Amino acid sequence: MESSGKARSLIGKLFLLGLLGAVGWAALAQYQSVTVRTLTQKADDTLYVAILTQPAMVAAYNPSSRKSIWTTIKRRKLPQAPFDNAHDLLKQAQVPTLSVRYYIPKTLKRDEFWEQFKNRLTQWRYNPVLAGQLLWDYLQAYHDKRTNLSPAEFLSYAMDMSRLELTDITIKNVEEKTKKKASKSTTPAVEPDRILAPVEDKAPLALEDRPLLLEILNASGKKGAAMELTQYLRDKTQQGLLSVDVLQYDTFHGERQAQTHIIDFTGRRNQLKQLSSAMGLNNEIISEKQDTAICDARIIIGEDYKQPL
Repeated sequence: MESSGKARSLIGKLFLLGLLGAVGWAALAQYQSVTVRTLTQKADDTLYVAILTQPAMVAAYNPSSRKSIWTTIKRRKLPQAPFDNAHDLLKQAQVPTLSVRYYIPKTLKRDEFWEQFKNRLTQWRYNPVLAGQLLWDYLQAYHDKRTNLSPAEFLSYAMDMSRLELTDITIKNVEEKTKKKASKSTTPAVEPDRILAPVEDKAPLALEDRPLLLEILNASGKKGAAMELTQYLRDKTQQGLLSVDVLQYDTFHGERQAQTHIIDFTGRRNQLKQLSSAMGLNNEIISEKQDTAICDARIIIGEDYKQPL
C-alpha cells in the first residue's frame, strides 16, 4: 500500500512537471512571435492585419506611436470567397502571406464590421460584456480557421488597441487600379506602397513648425456654424492652446452630413488629434490624397456637432 501511494505521488509530480513544462514551452513559442514581441516591447515598427470584409481592409498599427491606419481597398471585382480575397490582396501588395495576419469576421459587410469595431472600442469600458463578445468572436474564428492570429497575438493586440481612441485611427480609401501590359491585356493591381505604407508618428519636418491650415465647411444645416467654429478655433490659437490657421469657411455644397468629421490631406496626425480634442470630437480621421488641396485638413460640420462651451 505504501509503495503504491509513493508511486501515485511520483506520477502526480511528474504529471505536474510535464504540465508546467508544456505551458512554459507554449508561452515561449508564443513569445517568439514577431507580432507579440513588437507589441509587448512597444517597438517602432508597423504591424499589418488584413480584415477580409468586402471590400477588404488592411489595418496598419504602430505600437510605439499608438497610431493606426485602416486602408479600405475598393475592388472592381469582388472575389468568390474571402480566402480568395486574402491571397489575391496580399499577393498584389507584394507581401509574404506569413508576414501579415488576417481575420475574416462573421459579417463580410465592411460598414457593419466597422461600426461594430468602433462601438466596442469606445464602449467596452462602460460595458464589459463587449469585451467578452470580442473574445468569443475570436475563439470562434480561431476554431473555424478564419484567422491566423494566435491566442497570444490576439490578446496582445486587444490589450494594446483597448487604449486607443477613435482619433488615433486614420481611414484611407484606395481604389484598385488597372495597369496595362505590353500585350494590351489588363490585370487588377493595387500600388503596394499605398496599401501597406508604414505608420509614422509625425508629419514631414517641413510641416512641423507652422500652424495647421484648415478649411471649414458647414454641412449641418445650421446657419452660421462654420463662422462660429472658425472664431472658436482662432480664439484657442490666440490663447496658445492650439496652432491653427483657418484659411476659409463656407457652406458645404452637397447633402447634409449627419456626422462631423475631419479629412486629412498631409498626415499631421498628432495635431489633428489635438484639434479633435479641442472640438470635443471622438471620431476617426479620414485620409484623402488631394494634390490641389491648399490646406492640411478640412472640417465637415455635421448635424451632430455641438460647439464646446
